[in-house]
Amino acid sequence: MKPQGKKSYTEMDILRPAAIPEPLRGNEPGTFAEDTLSRRLPGIARRVLQERDWHVDARRRLEELIQDMPHGRLRPLQDPGAPDEALWAEWLTPYLGQSWLDAPWFAAEVYFFRRILEATGYFQDSPGRGVDPYQAQKRAGLEAALKPLATVCAALNAERLSLSESALDATLTRLLRTVVWGNQADLSLWPAGAIEAGDPPNHPDAELIAAHLLADDSPVVSRFLLQRKSQRTRVDFILDNTGLELGYDLLLTNFLLEHDLAQVVVYHAKPFPTYVSDVTVPEVEQMLDFLLQNGDADLRSLASRLDQQMKEDRLRVQSEYFWISPLAGWEAPMDLRRELAQADLIVSKGDANYRRWLGDRHWPFTTPFSAVLAYRPAPLLALRVNKAELIVGLPPGKQEEMDATHPGWLSNGQWGVIQFAE
Repeated sequence: MKPQGKKSYTEMDILRPAAIPEPLRGNEPGTFAEDTLSRRLPGIARRVLQERDWHVDARRRLEELIQDMPHGRLRPLQDPGAPDEALWAEWLTPYLGQSWLDAPWFAAEVYFFRRILEATGYFQDSPGRGVDPYQAQKRAGLEAALKPLATVCAALNAERLSLSESALDATLTRLLRTVVWGNQADLSLWPAGAIEAGDPPNHPDAELIAAHLLADDSPVVSRFLLQRKSQRTRVDFILDNTGLELGYDLLLTNFLLEHDLAQVVVYHAKPFPTYVSDVTVPEVEQMLDFLLQNGDADLRSLASRLDQQMKEDRLRVQSEYFWISPLAGWEAPMDLRRELAQADLIVSKGDANYRRWLGDRHWPFTTPFSAVLAYRPAPLLALRVNKAELIVGLPPGKQEEMDATHPGWLSNGQWGVIQFAE
């Protein structure tokens, strides 16, 4: 499914969970949302400004964006002729005139990344046309991913041809627990080479991986897929970050295809750059090319196998403008819902996608994951590292325990969930 141009999102059949709470906003003092809109996002714009010799108009627009946050007002895009111009005119209508802090956090955040493209002239006939503003960061992230990715890949390759069904179950469960932590490789939180930002968190062994999962449905998901083995299963990935996270996604994809746990895998990528390191459609093939040219023997073999799967149409990559919108998951357009309904399993990667499925709202933390996701078009698995102050599916008392023993647990990237709504 190609990215759509003009399309009305106001007349569609919206599926809403009952009793929807208020959205997270930056005007809540001391929250990660406030810090993001006041400090983190202007910092990203400064880094974009510094990492390339932009033309004079782009520099001026980037500086104006930085100065506008967080107390300026959300205004219409000034990007005439851009392919998403009409969509953004509609999406922004409820928030125009609100400050960055008063608007819903998720809406303000995705709007910020769209303003980066406006500022750099991504869609205009200018020196910035088609230039990824995060190109340097992404390249550094790719290079940093090679070593950890090679370690996991070698372990999988060593056992790939000799797995019994019980061993297949155990390996898939372990692989899911590994893949979730690829989401720690987030360049919007931990820029490549930025010492002042601190090191990204890391869980290097199985014991730490298990201990830092607040919910772990990986055994259930493994059994779900094993029961469907050789049944023309389709698995859709809603991608998040490139670099190490996409590398882990490729490992999981290859495992599913090679062991007949999926016959088709569909990747849903962003239509153009956003959130610094989010995967765009061309970057999947670029990642495979990078591994073929720079990886060790195991990584080259992985990339070669997946390249062949793409040629055979068993691995597909597509996009839709919904993934860069400020809309909640239950506001997805009908054509996308119909597309996702063809999947036997949706694998949702990362924090931003998790926030979208939950509408980025103040759900009670004990709300069952499957209850909020009652509108899902297919069984849905969320692999998410906590980088925002919302979560569901916790047992009673867990929030209070974490608040007392691990301050910052909701947004410091040290904790994660594997949650399945079947």
